[in-house]
Amino acid sequence: MSFESVKAKNPGVKMYLVTDPAFQKYGRVIEGYDFAPYVAYLKEHTAVPESGNQYVASIPEMERMPLTKEVEHYIYAGMPVQVGYCNGNGSLLNAFEYHKCSEVSVGPTDMVFMMYKVEDLSDEGTVDSKDVVAFYCPAGVAVEIYPHTLHYAPCKVEDGGFKCLVILQKGTNGPIEKPANPVNHEDRLIMACNKWAFGHKDSSV
Repeated sequence: MSFESVKAKNPGVKMYLVTDPAFQKYGRVIEGYDFAPYVAYLKEHTAVPESGNQYVASIPEMERMPLTKEVEHYIYAGMPVQVGYCNGNGSLLNAFEYHKCSEVSVGPTDMVFMMYKVEDLSDEGTVDSKDVVAFYCPAGVAVEIYPHTLHYAPCKVEDGGFKCLVILQKGTNGPIEKPANPVNHEDRLIMACNKWAFGHKDSSV
Protein backbone atom coordinates (compact mmCIF):
# COMPACT_ATOMS: atom_id res chain seq x y z
CA MET A 1 0.00 0.00 0.00
CA SER A 2 1.43 3.38 -0.98
CA PHE A 3 2.30 6.15 1.46
CA GLU A 4 -0.60 8.22 0.18
CA SER A 5 -3.06 5.36 0.71
CA VAL A 6 -1.83 4.60 4.23
CA LYS A 7 -1.97 8.28 5.17
CA ALA A 8 -5.49 8.61 3.78
CA LYS A 9 -6.65 5.62 5.85
CA ASN A 10 -5.22 7.17 9.03
CA PRO A 11 -6.31 10.83 8.97
CA GLY A 12 -5.76 11.27 12.70
CA VAL A 13 -2.08 10.30 12.55
CA LYS A 14 0.79 12.65 11.77
CA MET A 15 2.53 10.68 9.05
CA TYR A 16 5.56 11.43 6.89
CA LEU A 17 7.98 9.61 4.64
CA VAL A 18 11.37 8.87 6.21
CA THR A 19 12.81 11.16 3.53
CA ASP A 20 10.86 14.11 4.96
CA PRO A 21 12.85 16.64 7.04
CA ALA A 22 10.53 15.82 9.95
CA PHE A 23 12.39 12.52 10.34
CA GLN A 24 15.68 14.23 11.15
CA LYS A 25 14.69 14.61 14.81
CA TYR A 26 14.31 10.84 15.13
CA GLY A 27 16.80 9.36 12.69
CA ARG A 28 18.23 9.53 9.20
CA VAL A 29 18.14 7.70 5.91
CA ILE A 30 21.46 5.86 5.43
CA GLU A 31 23.04 6.48 2.05
CA GLY A 32 26.14 5.06 0.40
CA TYR A 33 25.80 1.47 1.62
CA ASP A 34 24.42 -1.49 -0.31
CA PHE A 35 22.04 -3.24 2.07
CA ALA A 36 20.80 -5.61 -0.66
CA PRO A 37 22.43 -8.72 0.92
CA TYR A 38 20.51 -8.15 4.16
CA VAL A 39 17.26 -7.49 2.30
CA ALA A 40 17.69 -10.61 0.16
CA TYR A 41 18.39 -12.77 3.23
CA LEU A 42 15.26 -11.53 5.00
CA LYS A 43 13.18 -12.10 1.89
CA GLU A 44 14.46 -15.61 1.21
CA HIS A 45 15.25 -17.08 4.62
CA THR A 46 12.81 -15.58 7.12
CA ALA A 47 9.05 -15.84 7.48
CA VAL A 48 6.28 -13.68 8.86
CA PRO A 49 4.57 -15.44 11.78
CA GLU A 50 0.89 -16.30 11.43
CA SER A 51 0.07 -13.86 14.23
CA GLY A 52 1.92 -11.32 16.32
CA ASN A 53 5.57 -10.41 15.86
CA GLN A 54 8.78 -12.43 16.06
CA TYR A 55 12.09 -10.88 17.10
CA VAL A 56 15.39 -12.69 16.60
CA ALA A 57 18.33 -10.70 17.95
CA SER A 58 21.19 -12.42 16.16
CA ILE A 59 21.50 -14.30 12.86
CA PRO A 60 25.07 -15.60 12.40
CA GLU A 61 24.73 -15.84 8.61
CA MET A 62 24.03 -12.12 8.34
CA GLU A 63 26.65 -11.23 10.92
CA ARG A 64 29.28 -13.00 8.79
CA MET A 65 28.46 -10.91 5.72
CA PRO A 66 31.22 -8.45 4.69
CA LEU A 67 28.65 -5.66 4.96
CA THR A 68 28.43 -6.20 8.71
CA LYS A 69 32.11 -5.29 9.10
CA GLU A 70 31.41 -2.03 7.25
CA VAL A 71 28.46 -1.29 9.50
CA GLU A 72 30.51 -1.99 12.62
CA HIS A 73 33.48 0.06 11.46
CA TYR A 74 31.67 3.11 10.12
CA ILE A 75 28.11 3.42 11.42
CA TYR A 76 29.00 2.16 14.91
CA ALA A 77 32.62 3.44 14.93
CA GLY A 78 34.10 0.09 15.87
CA MET A 79 31.49 -1.11 18.35
CA PRO A 80 30.50 -4.78 17.84
CA VAL A 81 26.95 -5.28 16.61
CA GLN A 82 24.31 -7.97 16.39
CA VAL A 83 22.27 -8.43 13.22
CA GLY A 84 18.79 -9.85 13.52
CA TYR A 85 15.24 -9.16 12.47
CA CYS A 86 11.70 -8.46 13.55
CA ASN A 87 8.93 -9.85 11.33
CA GLY A 88 5.27 -9.59 12.06
CA ASN A 89 1.70 -8.47 11.61
CA GLY A 90 1.48 -5.58 14.04
CA SER A 91 -0.72 -2.64 13.10
CA LEU A 92 -1.28 -0.97 16.49
CA LEU A 93 0.87 1.05 18.88
CA ASN A 94 0.71 -0.41 22.39
CA ALA A 95 4.27 -0.01 23.65
CA PHE A 96 7.50 1.94 23.26
CA GLU A 97 11.15 1.15 23.85
CA TYR A 98 14.39 3.01 23.46
CA HIS A 99 18.09 2.20 23.48
CA LYS A 100 21.20 4.24 24.20
CA CYS A 101 22.69 3.27 20.86
CA SER A 102 21.48 3.68 17.29
CA GLU A 103 19.34 1.03 15.60
CA VAL A 104 19.66 0.31 11.88
CA SER A 105 16.63 -1.01 10.02
CA VAL A 106 15.80 -1.93 6.44
CA GLY A 107 13.54 -4.52 4.88
CA PRO A 108 12.07 -6.10 1.77
CA THR A 109 8.62 -4.74 2.69
CA ASP A 110 7.18 -1.29 3.17
CA MET A 111 6.50 -0.52 6.85
CA VAL A 112 5.59 2.28 9.24
CA PHE A 113 7.55 3.28 12.34
CA MET A 114 5.77 5.04 15.21
CA MET A 115 8.15 7.39 17.04
CA TYR A 116 8.51 9.78 19.96
CA LYS A 117 11.49 11.34 21.76
CA VAL A 118 12.51 10.83 25.37
CA GLU A 119 12.83 14.58 25.87
CA ASP A 120 9.16 14.99 24.91
CA LEU A 121 7.89 12.75 27.71
CA SER A 122 5.67 14.40 30.30
CA ASP A 123 6.93 15.11 33.81
CA GLU A 124 5.23 11.85 34.82
CA GLY A 125 7.13 9.96 32.12
CA THR A 126 4.09 9.29 29.95
CA VAL A 127 3.45 9.61 26.22
CA ASP A 128 0.58 11.61 24.77
CA SER A 129 -0.48 9.44 21.83
CA LYS A 130 -1.64 12.45 19.82
CA ASP A 131 1.98 13.60 19.65
CA VAL A 132 3.31 10.29 18.30
CA VAL A 133 4.64 10.64 14.76
CA ALA A 134 4.47 7.91 12.10
CA PHE A 135 7.10 7.47 9.39
CA TYR A 136 6.55 5.42 6.26
CA CYS A 137 9.69 3.51 5.25
CA PRO A 138 9.62 2.05 1.72
CA ALA A 139 11.14 -1.36 1.02
CA GLY A 140 14.90 -1.23 0.59
CA VAL A 141 15.37 2.12 2.33
CA ALA A 142 17.76 1.83 5.28
CA VAL A 143 17.35 4.09 8.29
CA GLU A 144 19.31 4.79 11.44
CA ILE A 145 17.04 5.33 14.45
CA TYR A 146 18.86 7.60 16.86
CA PRO A 147 19.48 6.76 20.54
CA HIS A 148 16.68 7.85 22.88
CA THR A 149 14.11 7.68 20.06
CA LEU A 150 11.06 5.84 21.35
CA HIS A 151 9.94 3.19 18.88
CA TYR A 152 8.77 -0.42 18.77
CA ALA A 153 8.15 -3.05 16.13
CA PRO A 154 7.04 -1.51 12.81
CA CYS A 155 3.44 -1.57 11.64
CA LYS A 156 2.51 -3.48 8.51
CA VAL A 157 1.06 -1.77 5.47
CA GLU A 158 0.10 -4.95 3.59
CA ASP A 159 -1.90 -8.01 4.62
CA GLY A 160 1.24 -10.12 4.31
CA GLY A 161 2.90 -8.33 7.22
CA PHE A 162 6.36 -6.79 7.44
CA LYS A 163 9.99 -7.94 7.52
CA CYS A 164 12.50 -5.66 9.21
CA LEU A 165 16.25 -5.95 9.76
CA VAL A 166 17.38 -4.94 13.27
CA ILE A 167 21.02 -4.02 13.88
CA LEU A 168 21.96 -2.99 17.41
CA GLN A 169 25.02 -2.80 19.60
CA LYS A 170 25.94 -6.35 20.61
CA GLY A 171 24.11 -7.55 23.72
CA THR A 172 21.15 -5.21 23.36
CA ASN A 173 17.83 -6.80 24.39
CA GLY A 174 19.70 -9.58 26.19
CA PRO A 175 18.72 -10.70 29.69
CA ILE A 176 19.58 -8.48 32.63
CA GLU A 177 18.70 -8.39 36.29
CA LYS A 178 16.33 -5.50 36.83
CA PRO A 179 17.39 -2.93 39.44
CA ALA A 180 16.25 -4.08 42.88
CA ASN A 181 16.29 -0.52 44.18
CA PRO A 182 15.63 1.87 41.28
CA VAL A 183 16.88 5.36 41.98
CA ASN A 184 14.65 7.20 39.52
CA HIS A 185 11.80 6.74 37.06
CA GLU A 186 14.06 5.71 34.18
CA ASP A 187 15.54 2.90 36.26
CA ARG A 188 12.06 1.39 36.53
CA LEU A 189 11.84 1.21 32.74
CA ILE A 190 14.79 -1.18 32.35
CA MET A 191 13.44 -4.35 30.73
CA ALA A 192 16.55 -5.88 29.17
CA CYS A 193 20.16 -5.02 28.39
CA ASN A 194 20.28 -1.53 26.85
CA LYS A 195 16.47 -1.52 26.66
CA TRP A 196 14.11 0.82 28.45
CA ALA A 197 10.45 0.16 27.72
CA PHE A 198 6.92 0.95 28.78
CA GLY A 199 3.53 0.20 27.34
CA HIS A 200 -0.13 1.04 27.28
CA LYS A 201 -1.86 0.17 30.53
CA ASP A 202 -3.68 -2.68 28.76
CA SER A 203 -0.59 -4.12 27.07
CA SER A 204 1.75 -6.82 28.35
CA VAL A 205 4.81 -4.54 28.38
